[in-house]
Amino acid sequence: MIISVASGKGGTGKTTVSVALAQSLGYCNFYDFDVEAPNSDIFLKPDINHYQKVYVKYPYFIKKEGVSFKACSDFCHFNAIASIGEDYIFFEELCHGCGGCILVGPEGYVREKDVEVGEISKGFKSPGIYFFMGNLKPKSMRTSNIQGDLEKMLDRSQTVIIDSPPGNSCNMVNAVKNCDYCILVTETTLYGLSDLKISIDILKNLDKKFGIIINRDGIGNKELEDFCRQNSYKILLKIPNDINIAKTYSKGGSLLEWDPKMKDKFLGIIDVIKEEVGR
Repeated sequence: MIISVASGKGGTGKTTVSVALAQSLGYCNFYDFDVEAPNSDIFLKPDINHYQKVYVKYPYFIKKEGVSFKACSDFCHFNAIASIGEDYIFFEELCHGCGGCILVGPEGYVREKDVEVGEISKGFKSPGIYFFMGNLKPKSMRTSNIQGDLEKMLDRSQTVIIDSPPGNSCNMVNAVKNCDYCILVTETTLYGLSDLKISIDILKNLDKKFGIIINRDGIGNKELEDFCRQNSYKILLKIPNDINIAKTYSKGGSLLEWDPKMKDKFLGIIDVIKEEVGR
């Protein structure tokens, strides 16, 4: 069973909830898909025992008199190469590594090279949490490649927790598209409600079951709860707006360290999810 934890905006407590779920279960596979700013290791504190580099293949061009790379420029939908006569400019940050330049370019004058775009860390946290975290290399834009390698490691025979990237972009979709159930973490603000609505639309289009956790409950008004009630959206939990949670979090602690009784609440959420998905 795969459970993704997502949020329409950053800073709502998505990682806080993901970590609490994993700690409550004790035995699961945990994946941090927020490859641009992963931080779940700070709170789960796994022993990292393996690093795996992630590479993409980028073209490189051998310039020679009479050789033009215009066919590559015409082919590329991402404008990664500009060609004027025999001269060219290659914008590596725009390249998607599709291999098109090899196919359409002048034979023998376009080659490929492996370029490192990030890495995946693997580790273990007692009693039984297997940990996987993607980390994008600075200045790289190839988040989907790292998420793709993480996706290949998903094991549906296990209980899987995915900490999704914030927002409602393609990166979020990559983190929820394989899940059996998605937990949306939000807050009772106008921004929280607006982004929650977008997230719900995405999950509906993907035909995914979902429930909602309200974090920092009490900081806004009741508009978000009214919205959930009117649409029969399940509110799984309300986490109070307590400064002691923030103090615990700032020291690398989790919700369960703030209040061990939270474990029973998160195990109760797991039971609700199992019933929803028929597990």
